[in-house]
Amino acid sequence: MKKVILIIAILLKVSVGFSQTNNGRVIGNTIDENKKPIEFANVLLHRVADSVFVKAAISDEKGNFEMDHLVLENYYITIKHQTFKTFKSENFSITAGNKIKSFTDITLNKNSNTIQEVVVTSGIKPFVERKLDKIIVNVENSIVATGNSVLEVLERSPGVMVNQESSINLKGKSGVVIMIDGKPTPLSGTDLMAYLKGIQANNVQTIEIISNPSAKYDAAGNAGIINIKLKKNQKIGFNGSLTLSYGQGVYAKPSASTNLNYRNKKWNFFGTYSHAEPTDFTMFYINRKFFDANHNVVSIFDQTSYIKRPIISDNSKIGADFYANEKTVVGVMLNGNWNSSNRDGNTNSIIKKPDGSVDYTTDNSVTLNEKRFNGFGNVNFKHSFNNEGKEVTADVDFGQYDSKTLQDINNSNLSSDGQTVTLNKLFTNQVGNIAVKSVKADYSHPFSKTAKLEVGLKSSLVTSDNDVKFYDVIDNENVLDSNRSNQFIYKENINAVYASFAKEFTKWDFQFGLRTEHTHTNGEQIATNEKFSRDYTNFFPNVVVNRKFSDDNSLAFSYTKRIDRPTYRQLNPFKIFVDSYTYVVGDPTLKSVITNIFEFNHTFKGKYITTLSYSKSNDAITDIFQQDDATKISFQIPANMQDFEQINLGIYVPFKIDKTVNSTLSGSVNNNKYTSPLQGSTLHNDFTSWDANLTNNIALGKGWSAELNGFYQSKSVWGLFIIKNLAQVSSGIQKVSKNKNSTFKFAISDIFLTNHIAVEVQYQNQDFFTNRTWDSRVATLSYTYRFGKNTIEKARQHKSGVEDEKRRAG
Repeated sequence: MKKVILIIAILLKVSVGFSQTNNGRVIGNTIDENKKPIEFANVLLHRVADSVFVKAAISDEKGNFEMDHLVLENYYITIKHQTFKTFKSENFSITAGNKIKSFTDITLNKNSNTIQEVVVTSGIKPFVERKLDKIIVNVENSIVATGNSVLEVLERSPGVMVNQESSINLKGKSGVVIMIDGKPTPLSGTDLMAYLKGIQANNVQTIEIISNPSAKYDAAGNAGIINIKLKKNQKIGFNGSLTLSYGQGVYAKPSASTNLNYRNKKWNFFGTYSHAEPTDFTMFYINRKFFDANHNVVSIFDQTSYIKRPIISDNSKIGADFYANEKTVVGVMLNGNWNSSNRDGNTNSIIKKPDGSVDYTTDNSVTLNEKRFNGFGNVNFKHSFNNEGKEVTADVDFGQYDSKTLQDINNSNLSSDGQTVTLNKLFTNQVGNIAVKSVKADYSHPFSKTAKLEVGLKSSLVTSDNDVKFYDVIDNENVLDSNRSNQFIYKENINAVYASFAKEFTKWDFQFGLRTEHTHTNGEQIATNEKFSRDYTNFFPNVVVNRKFSDDNSLAFSYTKRIDRPTYRQLNPFKIFVDSYTYVVGDPTLKSVITNIFEFNHTFKGKYITTLSYSKSNDAITDIFQQDDATKISFQIPANMQDFEQINLGIYVPFKIDKTVNSTLSGSVNNNKYTSPLQGSTLHNDFTSWDANLTNNIALGKGWSAELNGFYQSKSVWGLFIIKNLAQVSSGIQKVSKNKNSTFKFAISDIFLTNHIAVEVQYQNQDFFTNRTWDSRVATLSYTYRFGKNTIEKARQHKSGVEDEKRRAG
């Protein structure tokens, strides 16, 4: 909290007196083929030097648009509308002698092929938008996202299911690639969850959910890609913002963040910093049954856990872009995340006999001290050969991910009358390091306005080093347990090349792509001297065919092949104890998962979208549980299933209730089917589930607006697990000052406390139920102040070369 106060004190001293003469002006009007004015056309002004977005306007009821306060520069405009083809102007100059550029009767031709952004006349972007190839979650303008972490925003995103302790699934499938600004995070499991909890939603602009990526992307992730795009202020001159937030659930959640930027014709410097000190809790209830050889119940295990977790998180991002000339840009970017937490947990277990009487009880306390640092750097280069899109880009990426975990476990076994029977203590010290290096280059060559070839290559090298030591605490002395202590070193080198060709015709559009990846890995357990090595090559085709039947109807078909490699944590054979009766362990023999995905996509009137997809995975990875009926110990381990099939039907429907309420309904129906030999038998788990997400943006007038969002996920299946239904309703209100410099927000998440994860398993000798709740209902008040120049010149949205490595660490 002291750091939050210090940030506030420093930033409130910032005063801005920076101005620049901006006298340029662009005016014009839009009409259709019948000479009628086009209303609500999005007019975008771009700078010729780097094609970055500078300023925007929307045409009025007479088709007129206007953009003023422009610096002297070379520009071009593009005009987009959901029912018309995109228009691009010739380059023009705003000079001291010619400060006004006028466009007269720009004619837009009808075309339903491209799904443009749905114009919201109230000026409020919907929380969720559906484009042809992805779903966009507009975090920046969301009221209910204020004060939340990125992980909490993902919980409310369509098709996304979050287990806050270990995983993220998309459309009921694991194998999701998590990217930050186009750079995959090498983290996974609890490491990834801790990282995403430490990133405040105030630092996020949008979240892109891409279920069917093209050949240009890494082939990793059979469920798709979630790309979290952080804010990058690109206004002319010096400007910035300060956000202060305070949330109150069961525990307090204060945070503060700032965003600073300076830009002139040659340079753009940007930086963000945030500090948060939320305190969370997690409460578990677990009921397990244990059996004899004849499958008769011999013991019932009731366990209740409460874990309190104060977190201190600092995030920073700094960078610069140098515009050497109109065609060449060089950039550098550094990201850093420091996260520390102290988990204080207590578990009480009652072990009952089959008749319900108490056999014995246990009292288990676990304290965990974690310190993590994630650092990432990128150097990038872009050169445009002309203004038609012929360009080459290159990236060099490097990252370091360090973690240190100290854990104390104290366990007491008590007789039915409360007398201590046994007492034991365990101490663990785990140190982890992941180093990522990557180089990448891409070339784009348009043959015409309707045909383009893209080619590229990439090479990445990842080294993961995990060292864990177990100690039995005897007479207050730590005695090393060499049988359980170990060091696991894993190295992976992936080399890839791709080519993609796209061609547009009057009624048909095509895209064909092929990506080839060669993978070489080796792993070593130092204590046991066990080693393994793998070497394989895969080909990943991608096909998209789009047919325009009319102005109102188009149908697209796509096929892609994907791979889901085991995460570094899943390969790690170390035992990580949750308590004395539960641990998590990896399996270094896990195989990669190959998935084939087929999808049909129908678009009606440029905005109503229906999708039907089928996917089949070989050797799908899911977590499974195993238990020892004699010791009452259960453990979670990843395993390859033989086959996984999914059929998915999805809809996206934007609509208006009246002039002030814009709503979006998205939903899907999934049939998930697992078939695999498992634990001496054959698993058949076939289940149909559905989910729905409704968002409502309400314009109240005079700077006031509100938001009401909700989602529902029915009972679903994942491997062995049956996941019970869950839901959440969140709401908020905001006030924007007349000069647009101040914004006040108040929001409440999970109003009815319906967001929880309940899971049951009934297979072989396993019969258990678990229910997990957390600090999900939080009331948050935030204030944002913007200062400096307000002339927008948005930066190029650069993505670096690391696309898979970051998510797989841990």
